[in-house]
Amino acid sequence: MSVIAVAAAGMLMGLKFKAPALIAATALLLIGSFAWNGLDMPGDVTVTRFLILAFALGCAYLVGLSLSVHLSRDSR
Repeated sequence: MSVIAVAAAGMLMGLKFKAPALIAATALLLIGSFAWNGLDMPGDVTVTRFLILAFALGCAYLVGLSLSVHLSRDSR
């Protein structure tokens, strides 16, 4: 479920924001993972899980970015 949420956030970011937002979102994801593990919440975020989430975020961002280019080209 977290992969779907991160992917949706990445796609929405790609529609509106550019690359610095992706860097900030990845940093926020890393900080959130450390905080989640530090609070002893159930379902530890491992390095592999973080990499999967970061990959999903990046791919969804690229999909949103390509959609925004496609939509702006159609509106002209």
